[in-house]
Amino acid sequence: MNIKSTFILLTGLLLTNSLLANVFRVNNTLTTDKAQKIFKTIQEAHDATDVAAGDTLMIEGTATTYDGVDLTKRLVLIGPGYLLAQNPQTQANGSQAVVLGIDIQSEASGSILMGLTFAYNSTNYTPHIGANNVIVMRCYLPYPIEMYNEVVNAQILQNYFEGNAFTINSTNYTFTGITFRNNIIGGGVNIASTNTYQRVFSAVENNIFLGNVNLTASTFRNNIIAGKNATVTVNSGTVQNNLVSNNQLPATNGNQTYNEAQLFVGAAGNSPDGKYQLKADSPYKTAGLAGSEPGVFGGGQPYVLSGLPPIPSIYELTAESFGSKQNGLPVKIKAKANQ
Repeated sequence: MNIKSTFILLTGLLLTNSLLANVFRVNNTLTTDKAQKIFKTIQEAHDATDVAAGDTLMIEGTATTYDGVDLTKRLVLIGPGYLLAQNPQTQANGSQAVVLGIDIQSEASGSILMGLTFAYNSTNYTPHIGANNVIVMRCYLPYPIEMYNEVVNAQILQNYFEGNAFTINSTNYTFTGITFRNNIIGGGVNIASTNTYQRVFSAVENNIFLGNVNLTASTFRNNIIAGKNATVTVNSGTVQNNLVSNNQLPATNGNQTYNEAQLFVGAAGNSPDGKYQLKADSPYKTAGLAGSEPGVFGGGQPYVLSGLPPIPSIYELTAESFGSKQNGLPVKIKAKANQ
């Protein structure tokens, strides 16, 4: 199955889930009202008997940080995205859903986290993945994702990491089948695999790394190593079409060192994630495998600015100050569908 069909399947699964499962609101500025499917905290919603495995919790953006949650049932948690004031046409409500931390325990296999912002001030404020088949996508992560319980088949997609991407809770920890695509990593990935303790990614593709890379993967391709002083140690039979900043990979199999002036659009006039778009006239737009675009905006599941979830969003709302009994209150909205 190719990357694009995998992404279409993933989107289809999300849509199918939303059609077949119940959807509940979580808003920590409101009072719980189960009749209206509203909960004040994520943990309260999770623990409610009305919320079944496979249901969706819409975590609404507010100015108040959400307490963490321990997941012991398969749920979909969707926030509004991040950097909402720094990219155009995101959400009319510019507040993010900031969460202290989420522990995905083994009983919550198949859970999905999307569009959430994790809090600062503690490395515990991150996803802790102890279940198989988990998806973390389009989230803002100040600290590394922690993995435990020998995870299999997790997908880490389209996220913004301020620092390193992963940490493990034991030197004898193992994992397999981790898909890592289209992420911006302000740090790096340093998870070496040994004969005794296998830590193997299935695919590491279309990412941007600003720090060191030390990993084992089935495929390592279409990535951009943007850190000039970064070291790159990749154990893989397929290292293809990566762009590096300082000759960190041999110039074979489509790997090449880029000219910095010809690569990214840069910070001027762009958001913290938008600055990593390739210039329209960049000679590297087709440097990926089979002429595809390397970096996070290429591949079958391109990075989405601000991590907007694949559901419609209202990005502008205007209303008159007064209405009338005859005409009501005139309201104008601008909305868009997100992929």
